[in-house]
Amino acid sequence: MTVPWFRLRLEQAIGRQVRVESLGISGLRTLVAHGVEVFGAPPFDSEPMLRAERIVVRLGGPDRGFWDPAEVTADGLDVEYLRTATADNFSGRRPATAPSPTAGGRRLPRATPIAFSVRRARVHGTVVLPGGLRVGFRTPDASFQRSPQGKESALLRDLVLEIGDAATLRLPEVALASVRGVPVTATGRRVSLATPGGGVFAEDATVEARFAGQGVSIELRTDDSAGASPDLRISCRTAGDVADLQVEARDWPLRALDVIASPRGLGLVQARTDLHVVASLDMERMGVAFQVDGELRGLHVHHPAVDRTPWRDVGIEIHASGHATTAAGRVEIEAAEIRALGAQLNLKGWVELLGTPRGELTVSTPPAAPLPCATLLAAQAQPVRQALEGLVLGGKLGVSVALSFDAAAWETMALDVRVSPRCTVKSEPQVLAGLAPTLLRGTPSGPLAPHLPLGRYHPDFAPLAEMPKHLPAAFLTSEDSRFFAHDGFDLETIRHALVQDFETGSFGRGASTITQQLAKNLFLTPHRTLARKLEETVLTWRLHSLLSKERILELYLNVIDLGPGIRGVRQAARAYFGKELSQLRPIESAYLAALTPNPHVLARRFRDGHVDDGWLQRLHDLLAMMKRSGRLTAEELVAARKSRPALRRIDKEITPRPGL
Repeated sequence: MTVPWFRLRLEQAIGRQVRVESLGISGLRTLVAHGVEVFGAPPFDSEPMLRAERIVVRLGGPDRGFWDPAEVTADGLDVEYLRTATADNFSGRRPATAPSPTAGGRRLPRATPIAFSVRRARVHGTVVLPGGLRVGFRTPDASFQRSPQGKESALLRDLVLEIGDAATLRLPEVALASVRGVPVTATGRRVSLATPGGGVFAEDATVEARFAGQGVSIELRTDDSAGASPDLRISCRTAGDVADLQVEARDWPLRALDVIASPRGLGLVQARTDLHVVASLDMERMGVAFQVDGELRGLHVHHPAVDRTPWRDVGIEIHASGHATTAAGRVEIEAAEIRALGAQLNLKGWVELLGTPRGELTVSTPPAAPLPCATLLAAQAQPVRQALEGLVLGGKLGVSVALSFDAAAWETMALDVRVSPRCTVKSEPQVLAGLAPTLLRGTPSGPLAPHLPLGRYHPDFAPLAEMPKHLPAAFLTSEDSRFFAHDGFDLETIRHALVQDFETGSFGRGASTITQQLAKNLFLTPHRTLARKLEETVLTWRLHSLLSKERILELYLNVIDLGPGIRGVRQAARAYFGKELSQLRPIESAYLAALTPNPHVLARRFRDGHVDDGWLQRLHDLLAMMKRSGRLTAEELVAARKSRPALRRIDKEITPRPGL
């Protein structure tokens, strides 16, 4: 009966189910238990929360009650702490006001305070915060003492906290102290904060914490060399179901995060930040209110989708406030201001990212303060400025973009873009200025013009008036049906392309107008990057301002890439059909227009001169679209459907004509 009696006494002392492997007596008033397990509170009562190699109990004797424990010492403990948003294995389910301790369904009397000490304890556990964030901790060496008067102290060595996959906090030594009725305090020095797989984000920091009932406050800070003010301060305070977080950083280096950012095309080796974050988390409603003020300096951008040449020393400034609901994944941006590359943009709206994504967002320049165009141009990345060298702008630019979407019905996406006022041009970019006389009048000017079919001086140039009407009609129908209605950019085509991209998740569909394609073919590389899109936008704007629609269409048809070494429709008619333009039939014009998405691949596909039925149906569909848009008569459509394109057999790679 000795072991059951001891187990019952221990259960009375701690209020939890206990299992004891063996019990021995050492001297008159000392009991030694081996293999002790203490089980957690419901709903964790099926697994031990504490295992001890040995527990030594000194009994009180005649003055205290002979069989009452007076002092307990535990050696070789293994303690595991588990907590979710509603319960933990030490206290059980919330609310915190728990009933009197019981064991095995029995109500147990309150134990007399005793001296308690722990040596060589291994402590580890996991806390799951609202929203699913997991915080793990472990220490291989912990000690604890509590006097009968309620004074408690603990020492944790080599404590490690892992905050999700975001950060690792290492504390060489943490001291805890409390007195009954006074909050527990914890202090750790020489603390380091690191990123998993990366470097140390902060070191030689100090951590201080206070635990009082349901309230917890934790602060990490590191001081500057003079000790005048904190370089980095992170504090968190909880009270009941509310947690408040503050982050302050002053000229803080971000080198340690480079290992995470670099694979995503962002270089942080030289980057530094000023940051102020205030967030309040309501754990019951699963919502958070936030305010963020931050400035990032020295960012390097080396992502292939942005530019093939790295952007160096980029700066970004953000000021934002709003609310987020973690359960729904909804973020409401009440007000946000973003400054980057010379632009100041206001952002507001909401998005829901969990389940079916949807949202409404508006991005605009400040209504009362449009952007100075000269300042905007000067602040662009060096590769963009170099591509637009010579451009001098005046005036101001105002932009407003409104987007609403629902992934359950992408076709309902709404996109509205307004530009007012617009920049003025004092000097054209060199790449355009040198070619402008040729583009305007068709006379060769500059070193590039003689090699391009831009006027009658070139043997392969074809005037628009001398082309069969079905030839430009086929390209207009295939590439830019609203060409004569827009100002160089077709908003509806952009919206439609976004819908298809989001529906397929491919983001491969283009939305370039004929004017944009002309700018690309004349001045830019074929690489699809953000930088090239910025350059293309400026050059498209200038071409639309300088040239008539007819001249833009004429130039486009003369310089378009239609296969390996084939530039323009005159070369294409000769290469594919052995004909002059005037001899082309509608089915052959449709064939040339259908090559535009991928002319090099399609040229190889049909190099044997055979057109398969699938491609023929595509041509018939294009001809039908030409008929519906009024660009082809019914008689021409009927005749075209009875014919097939008679392709030349190409036995070797097509090479460009001399001079190209």
